[in-house]
Amino acid sequence: MKTCRLLTFCARRYRVDTNKKPRRTKDLDVLKVLWGPAIGAVIGYFTNYIAVRMLFRPLRPVTLFGRRVPFTPGIIPKGKQRLARAIGSVVGETLLTKEDLQRTLLSDEMKNSLRESVDSALADRSDTTLRALCGTVMEETAYDTGRAVLQEKLTDVIAERLCDMQLGETIAREVLNAVRERTAGSLIGMMLRGDVLDSFAEPIRDGVDAYVNTNAYSLAAPQVAALWSTAEEKTVGDVNAALMDADISLSQIVLRAYEAMVSARAADLLRTMDLGGIAEEKVNALPPEELEQLVLSVMKKELTAVVNLGALVGFVLGLLNLIF
Repeated sequence: MKTCRLLTFCARRYRVDTNKKPRRTKDLDVLKVLWGPAIGAVIGYFTNYIAVRMLFRPLRPVTLFGRRVPFTPGIIPKGKQRLARAIGSVVGETLLTKEDLQRTLLSDEMKNSLRESVDSALADRSDTTLRALCGTVMEETAYDTGRAVLQEKLTDVIAERLCDMQLGETIAREVLNAVRERTAGSLIGMMLRGDVLDSFAEPIRDGVDAYVNTNAYSLAAPQVAALWSTAEEKTVGDVNAALMDADISLSQIVLRAYEAMVSARAADLLRTMDLGGIAEEKVNALPPEELEQLVLSVMKKELTAVVNLGALVGFVLGLLNLIF
């Protein structure tokens, strides 16, 4: 009895299941399932990798039998001039505008720095005459030319103001009032009654206005020259002290001139700087290798993501191919 039970146990324990597949067959089935997605991932990865490399490589044209091979050089080296123009346009028109330049140059920090620099420079030259001070920043011929231009401009302004003041009418009125006061109660005063005396006003006014309009510049020019000669021989300290009595200083005058110049000339300054042209020239001058490094330094992470995305898309397409 015991022997029968032992034989039955051994038969059950070591019997072969004919329905069970061998392990090797299962492994082959798994490989068949993964083979398609794996191939898709590899194809997607290398396709995108080659596409990214073709952005830069080859760096220079490749010729075969005297003809340039298509797609050489790479897209970016081939379009370097267009890229340079685009970068120059962005730099010149977008990155730095007239308003940006004005905001920077007229910031409180910049103005305070300018004021401190001017105050320091003037303090070091307090015993220097204005003419000598100008001589430290420009040549004598340039100073003489600038002085002549400024004197002419100042004389023009004064002459124009004299003509606009209508001095003829003012002088005629004051002259007639003086005549009335001096002849009041006298025989001449009785003879020069109101309407007779008033008739003199128009000739006096017209005569004075004609004289001023004709001679305003010649009248103002000597006075301006004399004032300029006197002022340029004064020391910086004397001028600054005189201005301080009027609650103003040379540094404030310089600062106001600076603000006016920046406000009026910011656009001209930008055109003179030509930042867009400089950027375009620099990009065009870059060797292909440096241009590649420049672009990669900005986009390497993104381009790597594009390559990896190709592998992911290929893997997903391989799975979908198995399902459908």
